[in-house]
This record gives sequence, structure tokens and C-alpha cells, in this order.
Amino acid sequence: MNFARSVRISPFSLIQVERRLPVPGDVLVRPGETVDPAQTIAKAEIRGWVCLDVAKELRVKEGELERFLRKKPGEKVEAGEELASRKGFLPFTFVSYASPVSGRVAAIGMGTVILETTSEVLELKAGLKGTVSQIIPYYGAILESRGALIEGVWCNGREKAGILKVVGDKNSPLSAESIQTSARGFIVAGGIIKDEAVLSRAAEVQVGGMIAGSLKASLRDKASAMPYPIILTEGFGEIPMSTPAFELLQTSEGYEVALIASPPSIIISIAEELLTPPRPGERKIGLKVKVVRGPHRGLFGEVLESTRREMVLESGHIVPSALVRLENGQEVELPIFNLEAIES
Repeated sequence: MNFARSVRISPFSLIQVERRLPVPGDVLVRPGETVDPAQTIAKAEIRGWVCLDVAKELRVKEGELERFLRKKPGEKVEAGEELASRKGFLPFTFVSYASPVSGRVAAIGMGTVILETTSEVLELKAGLKGTVSQIIPYYGAILESRGALIEGVWCNGREKAGILKVVGDKNSPLSAESIQTSARGFIVAGGIIKDEAVLSRAAEVQVGGMIAGSLKASLRDKASAMPYPIILTEGFGEIPMSTPAFELLQTSEGYEVALIASPPSIIISIAEELLTPPRPGERKIGLKVKVVRGPHRGLFGEVLESTRREMVLESGHIVPSALVRLENGQEVELPIFNLEAIES
């Protein structure tokens, strides 16, 4: 059976993300270099005109582009504002394209939109913690990271990294009261956004970003205008977040997550010490760890085996695990998402 879109949810992956400028510029990193989310990896000076291949991004024919545009010639568009969108038969087939720069729509033709811009320096951030795998000359780089991955189906074009905080369940609408002042700077996650007050409250608190299963369709423009990134895992309407996605977010609460706009992705960083298989002659036995979530939260322990283990969660996902002797003497098998390596 063929599906319109395949959404990937992986508790542990080698993740590759292509990060590129919309116009040629200077690449500032080298292969093998370690990068942080806020690090600038490429930059370009934009002078006067930018040609955007919008038809290719929306996957439509060149001659059909104009009916999908939300801006007409002569109108202004801000960086990050939706420039074009295409609806599908199903919520998860919706495709949106945000302008990478501010400017005025000067012309439309042959599947492209030409923007007249003021001179500015466009900086491309890494967006996630990882390693430079490959350079894309003049445009950017392919970054690699190890961790958990949830592919979204829509985002508002913004990006951010921060600590994950789950503020609701997967089935219920989020309330404004669920987003407390303590969520400032956190990436908050919940089930359904159906109240405009939730979006406004998140902006007032200054959350780092928001992950939800779905968004009421009438709130799409409001969500697009929010100053923080929003990623939907299911689409528009009142659709609960899928159990595998929500369970993975619950298990990963307290970890750093990166919200990537293109393609919409949620990348959860995991301590390298807990993931990397031992090299020949090296052993991980005795690695000190702290349990940071679950029924044993707050206890310290040490890893008992050097062999790679896996366990099955209730959702059926197979995740990396470790056999740990806790400080109370109990030996338990725990998902590595529940552990934090203690440096000696």
C-alpha cells in the first residue's frame, strides 16, 4: 500500500540534517567539526534581489504556482512569514513555505518568486547539536547527530533548541493555565491546540517552542505569526498526538530538543556516553549514572554490562537500554533516555 507521506518516529537514530542558505554565501565550518544549535555555520549578504524556487518546495507545477501564493506582486513579506501554501486531501499533506528573508514581491514566473530586498546579512544556524558530516559549497552543510527523531507534518518556519517539558496529555486540548511562568525558555509539548489563548499565553511566558499533535485550522495564521517555533506531529483539526510520538516525548522530558523547520523535525539529543558502543579494549562497566525520570528517578547507580542491550516499551518500540545497579542495591534494566551520565 502506498501512503501520501511516511512519518518517521525513532527512539534512536543516526540523524542527518541538511542545513543550507537560500542563496550562495560563505560556509564557516569544516567536516568533522562539532557544532551547537546557536552556532552560525554559514552566512550570506543579500543585496537587492532573491529568487526563490517556491514551486519546487510546494511540489507543484510551475504554471500552477500563482494560485498557491499568499502574497501578490507589490506586497511585502517578512522573514519567516508564510509566502505560499498547498492543501492536500488529508491534514498531514499540507505543505507551507515561509520566506527566508524580508522584502517585496517583485515578480512571479517559471515557478519562482523574485523578492526585492534591502541589504542584510543572512546567518544560517546549526539548529542542533551535532557534527559536520559534509560541506555543501557556498550554501551550508550536512550535520549528523545521534538521538531520537520525530518527524512533524507542519511548522511555522521558526527554529529553536531548548529543554523539553510536557505540559499536557496526548488526547486533550491544551489550556492557557497549563503553560506556567516556569516554562519560560522550555520547549513545551501537549496534545491539541484549539484555543487562541494558548498561543498568546506561550508568547507571554516566552516559551522556547511548542510541540502539539494538532492545531485548530482557524488558528493557522495566528500560529504562523507567533515568535516561537511550533511543530505539529499530526496536522490540522482536533487530532490527538500519536501514542508512539507522545510516549517518546514523555520518556525524553528533561533532555535538550531541537525544533527544525525544513523538514519539520523534532530532534532529541542523548548523552554520547550512553549511546556509543565500546571500542575494542574499552569497557563501560562502572559508568556512573543518575536516573532522571521514571519510578527510580533521583537514584544513582552504575552500569553493570558492557554489551549493548535493548528493551521493548509498551508502545512496541525497541530502545537502547542498560543494566544498572542502583544505590539501594537493586538491579534494573532502564531505557538510556532515563539515564544521565555522571562525569568523574
